[in-house]
Amino acid sequence: MHARRIRPDTGHLDRRRLTAAGLSAVLPGLGQLFNGRRQLGLIFLIPSLVLLAVAVILVITQSPARLAAWMANPSVLGTVLTLNLLLMIWRVVAAGQAFLDTRWHGATGRAGIIGMVLIMVLIVLPHGVAYRYGTALGDTFAKVFSGATLGLTSTDDGRGDQFDESQRINVLLIGVDKLPWRTATLTDAMMVVSMDPVGKTVSILSLPRDLIGVPLGNGDNYGPKLNSLMSYADRHPDEFPEGGVAALEHAVSALLDVPIHYYARLDFYGFVDIVNAVGGVDIKVAEGFSDPLYTSFGHPKPGWSIKAGTHHLDGINALAYARARKALGESDFTRAARQQQVLLALRDQVTKDGSLLWKLPDLLELAGNLVTTDVPVSRLPTLAAIADEIGDDAIVRSVVRHPLVKSKSTQYGSSLIPNLKAIRKVAHDLFPAPGVEPIPWPTPEPTATPKASATP
Repeated sequence: MHARRIRPDTGHLDRRRLTAAGLSAVLPGLGQLFNGRRQLGLIFLIPSLVLLAVAVILVITQSPARLAAWMANPSVLGTVLTLNLLLMIWRVVAAGQAFLDTRWHGATGRAGIIGMVLIMVLIVLPHGVAYRYGTALGDTFAKVFSGATLGLTSTDDGRGDQFDESQRINVLLIGVDKLPWRTATLTDAMMVVSMDPVGKTVSILSLPRDLIGVPLGNGDNYGPKLNSLMSYADRHPDEFPEGGVAALEHAVSALLDVPIHYYARLDFYGFVDIVNAVGGVDIKVAEGFSDPLYTSFGHPKPGWSIKAGTHHLDGINALAYARARKALGESDFTRAARQQQVLLALRDQVTKDGSLLWKLPDLLELAGNLVTTDVPVSRLPTLAAIADEIGDDAIVRSVVRHPLVKSKSTQYGSSLIPNLKAIRKVAHDLFPAPGVEPIPWPTPEPTATPKASATP
């Protein structure tokens, strides 16, 4: 008979080695100190503590939105991703050295090997996830903030350096009616969102699509409806060499007599996809309505309705809620108010604490393909911090409507003639100097019959 080989008992040694490796995996240097290697432990521990202290200070002193926006800067993000890789290597080396410390002699058992493999996986995995999120964020902001898809002559015009964090920031939001059966690309949703970083308020002013005779800022007026200006300017570069979006920015700026610093554009396909990507939006409907003539993306047959109450709407139905205008008591003005309501509901859904954590890379990839803007990355920390600090009670919503405009049938169909003096007075009240409380202009409640308002 052959003598049975007795394996040495490695349990105690494996447990000690895994304890040291686990400690250094959590914080490099702890495992070395556990092994009695004080000098080596300090070499690993001091840089780790410095990095941890910096991270804690940033988390305590900065909002999550500001941190995320700050890291969206390509140079900052590249540095963070490099530090992420170096930290992973640092932790792997520290854990490996603690496990293989020559002070402890003897063979490593199967439990020790399996345990060490698990420790290495637990070290590498979060760094891999962080790298995936970081690269997704970088790719998205490279797409979204290029502005190239709009054919602008330049997206780096220095505007990002003209404003500091004590100045009001005005952004033109453009919803584009670009659907397969449309013969023209129309800007059927136009809002100016103005953020005051001093007073911590946001003012939103919607412009009706049927405005005619809007000043262009160069002394001329645009005769047709405002919602056709962007498309017309893109088709006539001899008249508008700066491109369609810039022409629309200049016109809105001249109409309101306020500067427009940036723009953001989203077509209806993109709106539907983004709402679906965040899991839908919650809308509180004050009064139900039925639009028997509504037809749009996702609704081949005429007709759409909604009842009073709180509804969770997917992309197609959120779009219908934002676009329907032929129901009894509804109009372009109440539709504009509903568009603002949907915008704020989308903002609330996106900023829900932790709800989008695991969807974030896919959502960022989607936004990069659907949203275009000329907001420079250097401005993101300011904009993100403002958005993070402003509550719903500090948002003022208004719509340019009667008696700021006068209805008239023209060669362009049902049109609205602007009262420039009255509109500019409303705009100046809504967008005052930083720190000054905005004065709201009466706005119809969504899905409610408009009520008469006094001329300002």
